[in-house]
Amino acid sequence: MYVTKVTNIGDPQIVLYEGKYYQYATYNDGNVLGICCWVSDDLVNWSDKILCLNAGENHWGYTCFWAPEVVYHNGKFIMTYSAKSRALDSFRIEVAISSSPTGPFVDVHGGPMFDFGYAAIDGSILVCEEGNFLYYSRDCGENIVNGYKTSQIYCIRMNDTLTEVVGEPKLVSTPDQEFEMKSAKLDRWEVPHIWNEGPCVIKRGDTYIMNYSTNYYASLDYAIGLSTSKSPWGPFVKSKHNPVISRNEEFFGAGHNAFFTNKDGELMTAFHIQTNPAHPSGDRTTVIAKVKFVEEDGDLKQLLL
Repeated sequence: MYVTKVTNIGDPQIVLYEGKYYQYATYNDGNVLGICCWVSDDLVNWSDKILCLNAGENHWGYTCFWAPEVVYHNGKFIMTYSAKSRALDSFRIEVAISSSPTGPFVDVHGGPMFDFGYAAIDGSILVCEEGNFLYYSRDCGENIVNGYKTSQIYCIRMNDTLTEVVGEPKLVSTPDQEFEMKSAKLDRWEVPHIWNEGPCVIKRGDTYIMNYSTNYYASLDYAIGLSTSKSPWGPFVKSKHNPVISRNEEFFGAGHNAFFTNKDGELMTAFHIQTNPAHPSGDRTTVIAKVKFVEEDGDLKQLLL
């Protein structure tokens, strides 16, 4: 496990393609409208940022270009990302396509990929034997549940080109563990906020493994949980070992990870931590680690190597 020199970012995801690694992330600079990526041969040394999706003045989104994730599918690079809509002043998810991992990525719809009448962020695609699925977070800003502004994770099918959602979404994760309630105690809001967001799902054997993030992103208690299911639709059962990645003597504010495979075929993850723990903010740094899942006390535990 090691900390990279890519800073002022959040929500990192890494793709290996033709011997090079491509990192996509939220870039925490209001002067950049769009999505940036970085390129590396070795996961240690990274290029300067590349604007791979350029959102101009007439773009449907006007700020908060967040949480890009890219999959290589049918000879194309498919990106999902979140932004705040000019027309709605609310978060939505769009999908963009490129023939190159560094772009330019071009929006498919010229606006949100879907609109269920609420704010949606953090899209993550799973392609598996059962079909194509999009996991996303219903943002807490417009979702009050039992007196809490609550972010919850949903799953919905996608079409064969990964450019449209199909059918109706299903709720698959909501904050309900003790450690997921820490941000509810912060006095920064009149209405307490709680989160399950930043989903990423992989399949190992006959088990679907979800990582998700919880608590306030600009706090030291931002953390990653794990849940498992026998179906992409759930029910996902949260591990009693949660949080599986959280604040310790090495880092603070760990969150919003994505799995990938390195050149040796090993399972890896990329996630962010606070660049300056003394002043938690949107300035975060990418951490990269090997991942191992082990069963302990009858439940799955996630180790970083």
